[in-house]
Amino acid sequence: MLPERGGPAELKTQVQDRNLCTACGACAGLCPYIYTAWEKVAVIYPCGSEEGSCYRVCPRTPTDLASLDRQVFGRERSDHVLGQHAGIYFSRAKDKKISARGQYGGTVTALLAFLQEQSQIDAAVLARGSGAALPEPAVASSREEILACAGSKYSACPTLSVLPQVRRDGHRRVAMVGRPCQVTALRKMQGLLLEQQFTHLPAAGLDMFVIGLFCFWALTPAFYAFLAEKAGAEEISKVDIPGEGLKIAFTSGRELLIPIDEVRQLIRPACPECFDPTSELADVSVGSTEYDPAWNTLIVRTAAGKALVEEAQATGAIELKPYPEERLPILRQAALNKKLRVISARQGNEYLRLPLAYRQKLIQEGGN
Repeated sequence: MLPERGGPAELKTQVQDRNLCTACGACAGLCPYIYTAWEKVAVIYPCGSEEGSCYRVCPRTPTDLASLDRQVFGRERSDHVLGQHAGIYFSRAKDKKISARGQYGGTVTALLAFLQEQSQIDAAVLARGSGAALPEPAVASSREEILACAGSKYSACPTLSVLPQVRRDGHRRVAMVGRPCQVTALRKMQGLLLEQQFTHLPAAGLDMFVIGLFCFWALTPAFYAFLAEKAGAEEISKVDIPGEGLKIAFTSGRELLIPIDEVRQLIRPACPECFDPTSELADVSVGSTEYDPAWNTLIVRTAAGKALVEEAQATGAIELKPYPEERLPILRQAALNKKLRVISARQGNEYLRLPLAYRQKLIQEGGN
């Protein structure tokens, strides 16, 4: 088991050197001696600190899931497969311009645009990029900037690294969109602030709304060289990875479908260790339906998430419909299988401080 506390030396040996880094960007936003390049994170100079926030906020250092549940929801979870939730829906943007720019139903972009238009946020922390270009962290403070970041990015853009920029720019009400590991890192950071530890953290003083993405794995930056090779001289307009493979749409109107096995070899080594495919600690979580490409799956988790979704629906920013009863077992089984693989792994998941009751509930459901 990993020690509960450490510093940059332990972060390097226990996470980075073992290819367990998720490139969330949290540590790079904390320390000038930690740098990201081409979605690789490295400690470029030993600062000498025996204990540091870089280690404490990392999603692959000791992570007490029950404690994070209590921090975010005020209680431990009742659903051990999908995490705490107040509702599960199909959702989509009602604005056709947003749905055309976004992935599937465009729910994430619609919620962000609604927050910005209602002056409920000053900025959003996002990933910006398109086609075969490596995405980059972005701070979006206008509708146009939010729309420019629409659409899924399939690699591990270290968006949390821009939190110091958010503070420098004077933003205080902020939305963050991130993968499950990024949501976990942010919640760990907020937990340290609640404990009055490491009060210099870049999330200090920020009122944050968290939109988590479904993510069963992210790809290495080599994916973009792979895309460029497949595209040749053609310009890519959109990329998607449905169950049948990698789908590349070109501005010419042509589409190319590549077998999923060609993509799997590009999965980041850290991703098989992830216990959370649906961003269980977010305010709301959004993913595909794996059924209808015109809609998203939307999981409402916190009171803040419920309030936003209800308001966005009432004003016509998004459209909701009940999650199909026959589809719910499929979603649950996919999440359960991911969790059971992590539980059964012999190495790599030492970071996960999973209560025995959580583990037993999952194994029990897996045996039913």
